Amino acid sequence: MTAPVATGERMDVLDAIRGVAVLGILVINVVALSGYAFVPPPAAAGSQYDARTFFVLSWLIEGKFYALFSFLFGVGFSVFVQRAAARGADPAQLFRRRLLALMLIGFIHTTFIWMGDILLTYAVIGFGLVPFLKKSDRTVIRWSVSMFALPIVLFALAVVAVALFGGSSGGTAPAAVGPAAAAPPVPPFMQHAVDSFANGGYVDVVRGNVIFTVANIIRRLVLMFFPRVFGMFLLGLYVGRKNMFGELAAHRPLLVRTLAVGLLAGLPVAFIGATLEQGALPVPGVRGLIETTAKSVSIPALALAYAAGLCLLFQCWRPVMAAFAPVGRMALTSYLTHSVVGTGVFYGLGLGLFGKVSLTVSVVGALVFYVVQMVISRLWLSRAQFGPAEWLWRMLTYRRRFALLKGPDPEFRFNVQNGA
Repeated sequence: MTAPVATGERMDVLDAIRGVAVLGILVINVVALSGYAFVPPPAAAGSQYDARTFFVLSWLIEGKFYALFSFLFGVGFSVFVQRAAARGADPAQLFRRRLLALMLIGFIHTTFIWMGDILLTYAVIGFGLVPFLKKSDRTVIRWSVSMFALPIVLFALAVVAVALFGGSSGGTAPAAVGPAAAAPPVPPFMQHAVDSFANGGYVDVVRGNVIFTVANIIRRLVLMFFPRVFGMFLLGLYVGRKNMFGELAAHRPLLVRTLAVGLLAGLPVAFIGATLEQGALPVPGVRGLIETTAKSVSIPALALAYAAGLCLLFQCWRPVMAAFAPVGRMALTSYLTHSVVGTGVFYGLGLGLFGKVSLTVSVVGALVFYVVQMVISRLWLSRAQFGPAEWLWRMLTYRRRFALLKGPDPEFRFNVQNGA
């Protein structure tokens, strides 16, 4: 009775959108993986376009695709608990086990592979969804909107506090990560970690990962990242309850409105946020408040616009959108693969291209790699039920063995015959 979703039960549109979200996350992660966030841009091919490339990434991609993926995480939570309850399982207990398993995977990822992990954050924040299982839709929406407004309120209070009790009222502070061309140098203890990424051995990389993992937690707190993630979780939970992805045709007018409003509101406001960012953390002041407000408005607006637009494309050009679905079905495996390949290409323990390739060329390389990943994912899923990481995640969640490859496995046949 407690088994993962079978292939026939999946919503292809969710897999396709998830696949596009994985692409957006890969492209923005290249900024850090390539070293552009930490060292001066190299005088390499394409470097003359790097400033414009980074601005476009900041404007259209940074934060938006993590928000989109957070939204899909909330939708997945809704689908997960509905199907678990229908099979007689305890949704809350099963979901907690799922999050604990994700925490383990995220810890291994951020410590031993790459420091830019998001899985651990999702797992920890995900526990906040459980109390909303029995909350009304109105309560879920109110909390979601509150989470988006919270960064603005907190930052405004910080501005008032600085004005009343003294201190700087404008400017920017050094960031843990940001484009090296615009941001001040990282602190000495973090510079050593950066050097280990560029030239160190594996033990040095692990030490650097630990340092940057802690620094990223602090950075995300300052950037009010966590409330936005939880707000998107809740919004996804609400949409999942309404089964909007299962009834796209019936919700087409809403999708069109969401796309139009999201782009009209999100694009200009995100442009302002990207213009003010300059790769550093905002400090209490007018400029910082405008930047924080711009991000709190534009990130969810554009994430929802992207989701709505992809749903409309799925209805019109389903074969094209379906090409992204295999990567979406293997989203966890795909994400972890990006880190393994990225560190292998850029870090000193691999090809050693850290800080030696322009951001523009790195982004083009990421796009090419993603196309290859689309082909490999389709081939893999023609013979397997899950991606390797998804398979491990499911076994940790359900505490039982599942067949990875397609075939005459008795347990697999039993699960399919019983709608598991």
